[in-house]
Amino acid sequence: MDDGKKKGKPAHPRASANILSALTFTWTLGLFREGNRRDLEVADLYVPLKEHTSNVLGDKIERAWQEELRQAAAKKKDPSLLRVLVRLFGPKLMMFGLILALVENVIKVSQPLFLGKLIEFFTVNQEHNKVTKEDAYMYAGGVVICSALSVFIMHPYMLGIMHIGMKMRVSCCSLIYRKALKLSKTALGQTTVGQVVNLLSNDVTRFDIFTIFFHYLWVGPLETLVVLYFLWAFIGV
Repeated sequence: MDDGKKKGKPAHPRASANILSALTFTWTLGLFREGNRRDLEVADLYVPLKEHTSNVLGDKIERAWQEELRQAAAKKKDPSLLRVLVRLFGPKLMMFGLILALVENVIKVSQPLFLGKLIEFFTVNQEHNKVTKEDAYMYAGGVVICSALSVFIMHPYMLGIMHIGMKMRVSCCSLIYRKALKLSKTALGQTTVGQVVNLLSNDVTRFDIFTIFFHYLWVGPLETLVVLYFLWAFIGV
């Protein structure tokens, strides 16, 4: 810097954003406006959220890992990193799974039902049509509301679920790095730099993909059962 002082990064607007701003992502507009006026620089990037920093995540998983070591020693079992990750991120991950199940099995399934009733209003044979004009307006509103809810829920859901994957990746990277610093010279001689680099650059990235698709393993079959029920109810197949 010309004045010899390091310019601090701006605070992250997501930390103080309200619910509406979080759902609509309006907290990002400031960065877009700044990027529209000039080319963005590294100094324009926000300070990471406290819950996303490697030292916070590293301390959290290290405490959980030490607790896992004590429990495993008491039960004479091998410690499990999976149990540690489930203990740290499992509750929030399952909460997002329930949100996905709500969207896929309720909102997205309800939309074609509303649409079917709306189309029924425009059938040629009006004598046997039980859908009134008021009902048609309600069904049309149901189609619009289902689309709006899907948009307002799924985008924050994807951001949140990717954040969980990122936290798992960052916490494991921090744990690996801390372990590498504690290795003895004998252990370092048995471990190559390539092995550590491969762990930090390739293996941990599986967490980012895992969190995105994990819930579809059980939401997909559940949605299939719901759709099959409606197929049986409407056309008897």
